[in-house]
Amino acid sequence: MSKLALFFFLLPVVWACKPKVEQSQIPNVEVNIELNLNDIDNAPLLLVGGYRYIEGGVRGIIVRRASQDTFQAFERNCPYRPQDSCAVVQLHSSGFYFEDPCCGSTFDLSGFPTGGPAQFPLKLYTTSRQGDILYIYN
Repeated sequence: MSKLALFFFLLPVVWACKPKVEQSQIPNVEVNIELNLNDIDNAPLLLVGGYRYIEGGVRGIIVRRASQDTFQAFERNCPYRPQDSCAVVQLHSSGFYFEDPCCGSTFDLSGFPTGGPAQFPLKLYTTSRQGDILYIYN
């Protein structure tokens, strides 16, 4: 038997032995939020690196000003075992990464996993700005 034939014969066996990732989908819910950046509650968003937790999504949303012209809006529901009631992401006190204290997963500021059991990135909502209004939607 040639090496190539052996490879194709063993590929399904190896694939079937791959460990199952214990993750399920974060529910899709409608998000259509307007934030007035002049509102005193949104003052942290006036500075680059500023953030705010708001209601919406599945378990809330973290809105963060990534640069002068860029805002990010992440679902707080951790992608690892999102059905767990404690699967809620927060910005670490250092401000350098996101964390889920429940499962121990960490994520960079772009939402990609950097540690812990999570293998999928944080769910990111679309943002757009028109004047002093920040729109967050999906």
